[in-house]
Amino acid sequence: MKLWWINQHARPPIFAGGTRHFNLAKRLCSLQNDVMIVNGTFDHLGNIVLPEEQFSGNSIFHTYGGVPFLSISLPQYSGNASLGRIRNMYSFYLKTLKALSPNESKYGKPDIIIGSTVHPWAAYAGYKLSQMYNIPFVYEVRDLWPLTLMELGRIKKWNPLVFYFDRIDKILSKKASLIITTAPLMKKYYIERWGLPENKFLWITNGTNLSTDSEYEANQGLLAKKKERSPFQVVYTGALGRANGLIDILQVISAHKKELSNFEFHFWGDGPLKESLSRYIEHNNLPCFIHKSVPKERLISVLQSADALLFYLRSSKLYEYGISLNKVADYHAAGKPIIAVGQCAKNPVLESGAGFVIPSAQNLPEALLKFQDLSTEERNKMSENGLKYAQEYYDWGKLAEKLNTQLKKLV
Repeated sequence: MKLWWINQHARPPIFAGGTRHFNLAKRLCSLQNDVMIVNGTFDHLGNIVLPEEQFSGNSIFHTYGGVPFLSISLPQYSGNASLGRIRNMYSFYLKTLKALSPNESKYGKPDIIIGSTVHPWAAYAGYKLSQMYNIPFVYEVRDLWPLTLMELGRIKKWNPLVFYFDRIDKILSKKASLIITTAPLMKKYYIERWGLPENKFLWITNGTNLSTDSEYEANQGLLAKKKERSPFQVVYTGALGRANGLIDILQVISAHKKELSNFEFHFWGDGPLKESLSRYIEHNNLPCFIHKSVPKERLISVLQSADALLFYLRSSKLYEYGISLNKVADYHAAGKPIIAVGQCAKNPVLESGAGFVIPSAQNLPEALLKFQDLSTEERNKMSENGLKYAQEYYDWGKLAEKLNTQLKKLV
């Protein structure tokens, strides 16, 4: 089976960020498939291609770990809510159609095309190409458009873009032979809006690379030496943006510095709020440290340097459909207890028993102090629960096999 997977933001494994498509594609290739990922040369989230290649003006073809990437040359912009970003996204749509149309493509004819959000234009390019080649189209929904934009406060309900993207989303969901969702209850959103049949959906959550026993033991040994002279370590990994709400966490830490004097907080990542968060930490003299984001292959060592792992969900209608955060899969696989702040449907930390779930950031100090008082056996049990859950639900190999079965049926 020859597959093109179109997602402007798909990242190769040498860069920090979500590598969902690479990991699934790599394992689909091992199942005797030919998969090419189509992404862009630029977005605001960080490097997608090597820095010296961003300005070449040409599309770039590289193979990473046996997976081909075709990176469509795109204009640069600043700010993730700017007109420059709109231009960048639409340019990806137009240039992808041109590069991969039957008259222009150097890559043969695919058997199936997956068009993936974040933005619907990328998925729409996949749909238009599937029409040109007369092959099945699969719609991968990773963000609910336009609901995500409205919930994040980027655009108002009556903005013309809402109606425009809503129409595209309706076309894609109705025309698709299969809809892949990342969160467990996303199908409910589409069934209620467009009356689509339940058997049209396939849930493929974000997975993770499970560490080997030798890696785990080595990291644990290093950690044991470190803990003798350091306070309780809480680690967060991921974006440092408005949607992540880390300012809420910092404000709570600031208000409870005395109670939390035996804790250090380490934030690994990048994003538009990095500088302002750093200033807040310095101004309030907080035991918090912001570190550069790291590539996926180094992430396990970062996570296993922690006593507890933290993620935070601000209140949002989006979470009524569940979550599929990359960090949640990685946290479980790291075998470290998790503190989940915020509410969502089918919370994986609650289902796995891998840590604490608390309703709001205001509950964090109490949870941390309670967590610190747990016995070694209680913490180890949470760690074991997380690992077992990761092996069952987050293994990329199992997820790829599940996807491969459904794609073969379409072909």
